[in-house]
Amino acid sequence: MPAELQPLLSDARLKHIPKGQIVVYEGDSAADVYILKTGVIKVHDFDEQGNEKVLHIMKPPAVMPLVFFQGGSKSKWFYTTLIDSDVYVVSNEEITQRMHEDPLLTIYLMHWFARETHELLVRVSSLGKTNTRDKLVAALKFLCVRHSLERRSGWRRILFPVSHQLLADMIGVTRESATIGMKELQDEGFVRYPRLTILEVDFKRLVSET
Repeated sequence: MPAELQPLLSDARLKHIPKGQIVVYEGDSAADVYILKTGVIKVHDFDEQGNEKVLHIMKPPAVMPLVFFQGGSKSKWFYTTLIDSDVYVVSNEEITQRMHEDPLLTIYLMHWFARETHELLVRVSSLGKTNTRDKLVAALKFLCVRHSLERRSGWRRILFPVSHQLLADMIGVTRESATIGMKELQDEGFVRYPRLTILEVDFKRLVSET
């Protein structure tokens, strides 16, 4: 954890949340703020047909719900664990008071929020691409930049299982379309699956040739 967060978290309650569990529901009160210690969180909602839309994927030390930074009282989205995760739980009142008292904490949190907002804008911009391939490439670039580990071979391994359904929910297409698109990228050597649920991406090639 960053040093700026240590005083805030020293007495915070730590909560373990299994994979696939909702941390924050849409419409939940923002009385508590959650800071991700380990794991991965997807931020999502559902359209009128019940299709899931993944808006963002967060890594430690993510702060949620994002409405906290806007002074709002209720969450606008769902926050769900993609893998087993641990979160610190801090009351909204306490973190607000600490921000008044500790300018380093305030500056850190504002910079963190600015970076997340930038990533969200990049993600929204990529959804305007016209075909599934370009949307998949944009999603893979995001995963490589934010959620990968570089291998000795130069390939990047995404740090959590990436299903075709997750990719489909990230880019707003059907699972079938995502599967076809990923098969094409795999045949062209941009992605590979060393094990069933493990995705690796040739990031440099993806950036230079697409």
